[in-house]
Amino acid sequence: MPEKFAQVILPLSLHDAYSYRVPEKWHAAIKPGQRVVVQFGAKKFYAALVLSLSETPPENIELKDIVQLLDEEPVVFPQNLELWKWMADYYCCTLGDVFRAAIPTGLKLESKSKIILAGDDEEQEITEKEFRILDLVKKDVSTLDALQKKLGREFSYTALKSLLDKNIIQVEEKINAKYKAKTETWVKLHPQTKTETDLLTAAETLQRAKKQQALLFHFIEKTHIFQAEQVFQIQKKMLLKGTEFSSAILNELVSKNILKLFQKQISRIEDKISKQADLNLLNKHQKLALDEINICFEKNQVTLIHGITASGKTEIYIHLIDEVLKQGKQALYLLPEIALTTQIIERLKNVFGTKVGIYHSRLNSQERVEIWKKVLQFQTNPKEGYQVILGARSALFMPFSNLGLVIVDEEHENSFKQFDPAPRYHARDMAVVLGKQNNAGVLLGSATPSYESFYNALAGKYGLVNLTKRHSNMELPEIIVADLKRAWKKKQMKSVLTPELFSRMEDALNNHEQVILFQNRRGYSPFVQCFTCGWIPKCKNCDVSLTYHKYKSRLTCHYCGFSIAMPPECPECGSPEIKSRGFGTEKIEDELKPLFPGKRIERMDLDTTRSKNAFGKIIHNLESRKTDILIGTQMVTKGLDFEHVSVVGILNADNLINFSDFRAHERAYQLVSQVSGRAGRKHSRGKVVVQTAQPEHPLIDLIRRQDYMTAFEAQMAERKLFKYPPYFRLIKLVVKHKNPENVNRVAGRLADSLRKNSSLVVLGPEFPLVSRIQLWYHKEIWLKIHPKLPLPEVKKFILENIEWVRNQPENSSCVVNIDVDPA
Repeated sequence: MPEKFAQVILPLSLHDAYSYRVPEKWHAAIKPGQRVVVQFGAKKFYAALVLSLSETPPENIELKDIVQLLDEEPVVFPQNLELWKWMADYYCCTLGDVFRAAIPTGLKLESKSKIILAGDDEEQEITEKEFRILDLVKKDVSTLDALQKKLGREFSYTALKSLLDKNIIQVEEKINAKYKAKTETWVKLHPQTKTETDLLTAAETLQRAKKQQALLFHFIEKTHIFQAEQVFQIQKKMLLKGTEFSSAILNELVSKNILKLFQKQISRIEDKISKQADLNLLNKHQKLALDEINICFEKNQVTLIHGITASGKTEIYIHLIDEVLKQGKQALYLLPEIALTTQIIERLKNVFGTKVGIYHSRLNSQERVEIWKKVLQFQTNPKEGYQVILGARSALFMPFSNLGLVIVDEEHENSFKQFDPAPRYHARDMAVVLGKQNNAGVLLGSATPSYESFYNALAGKYGLVNLTKRHSNMELPEIIVADLKRAWKKKQMKSVLTPELFSRMEDALNNHEQVILFQNRRGYSPFVQCFTCGWIPKCKNCDVSLTYHKYKSRLTCHYCGFSIAMPPECPECGSPEIKSRGFGTEKIEDELKPLFPGKRIERMDLDTTRSKNAFGKIIHNLESRKTDILIGTQMVTKGLDFEHVSVVGILNADNLINFSDFRAHERAYQLVSQVSGRAGRKHSRGKVVVQTAQPEHPLIDLIRRQDYMTAFEAQMAERKLFKYPPYFRLIKLVVKHKNPENVNRVAGRLADSLRKNSSLVVLGPEFPLVSRIQLWYHKEIWLKIHPKLPLPEVKKFILENIEWVRNQPENSSCVVNIDVDPA
């Protein structure tokens, strides 16, 4: 029988697949897409993924055997692996990077170093530090992490190595499974009790144990055992619920072989089976848009729907999903924010019931594994598997076996871009690739499409469908521009509110309507300052000031998490005059309470939504009118649908407009338009107040007129002139090191080397706005690439130059990250 070899992907940043010999016992069972345990290096073991199989071994390499085959069937399909390869190639990362991003943590295995006793320590001299380690090992503190945690600063690697050299301890590798099925305890009759007579005999033996006898009769009553409607088994918690019986009494019946306990695997996913509703009827504008989308899909794989806010795009999506499901295919619905999934999952489940699953990072690793398995199950058991997945960007990697439709809602959002770690992919762009690889339609939807997508649609690369009427013919909100500079000068400001915004908020609240305020800065204030000497507290790890969080009375870095208590006096001059500067969502909440007494004010930002169900609670409170004013960061801008919100306030539009980025005006227009779209969606025309110190700014005028097309054309003219997307491609290189001199040297050499290719436009190297993060200095090089240049060759040239610079002895410790199509 010929030998068989497997090429596997390891969950490490390694470019190549590695070959292992397949033991004969697994020749028939092994397939691409299955997980296998392999040894990598001298001692480490990993769960690798089989990429391919062959009968020819690589030359001149001594191969190790696969240690264990973990799966009976593949956990990913060949088409998923094709997406992984495409992603690794396009984004200049490794297959291992993609593997780590794609597979749920619970499906990964990694060996852990376990320290065990090896010999007798009584005859050998040991130091005090060695004794402390040895004492803990004897008490079964057996992993390196646990030893470091217990000993803290007293832990010594030198002492650990000394114990190993003396052969008093040794290290062995233990494989830890990260996924464990959830089970619950059930109760049934012991197999010895086969007839009703056996049961009565058992009951008679319990004459002196009245509580045990009573529990047995209670079990008989609950299960109707040996009767026509018998159920044989019951959950332990249901058997004991509402009774005075304890687990100890039940255990006595088990020890007497009358009853038997057993474990039954249950799902962590709550699939509530509610009565399914029919599809909502579409209005004539939605129906026309749906027909146009289907016509576009006949000509183009990708279609963009440009539908204004509250035009009913979600209903169109639901009708499209219904069409795909009737064909027996699967659908993927991508959203930029987990907050959005809370509202939309209810709408989808009302129509499609238990066919819908939800997948995002707020789920724990065990839940994600179960959802992954339910998507896999669709291939073999469509009635039990998930047919529709709603999720954030990571849902792209789900193992779809028959994908028919991909929807990317709010496709303009830069939340779809993965920044760190690699792969630094854009979910919108990858959705287009996923659709093409699976021959599935891809629908991009937005009220303010990204300029790249809109450009592609106008160029005929994508289909284009316009939806210009709001549902129920509601008008777009009225946009009022409030001059911050004038209001401050005339001393008309009420905290952070101009007279225009304050009066409209008062009117709305008096009419029992709701208000949303948008401020894209969390915390109490961006920084604090000593008013005597000017001291501003900075992060010790990053080049940023610390943000003040009043509810914790702490100063925190939003880049690395470093935190200190708010000092009562200035550490530089001793003055108590330390005051907050600027305002974040927490300060706004604090200052609005006396302005609107008795009104229920809530905040939606990263600080208030850390827990798993926090999003849902905040959204439910606004929907059920338990909240009068919602203050939020970008989270409140993204597609949420609230019936009774009539006023929206953008507290400082200048922060958005004046940001140093070529996409600043595009993003400012999108953010203001999106948050404006939360107002007046159902009952009356909403009002949006945009507070700015630059009311004469051309972009503010376009926002006021809600003129997307003019804003798009103005930006396209600038981008063409200055060679930015969509006219040129961008690649960003980030050089990192803890020594600024090394960063300067490597970045300078790399830029000089890249400039040898005269067809590339090389900008930099230059420090970004925040030049040091978590003790690492950053320097950026930006490359502009003409679309006619062959991109694979350009990337090859870049990678060769990075390798050349890093191979120089003094540069080996530098890190160079590649970001293709930076957002």
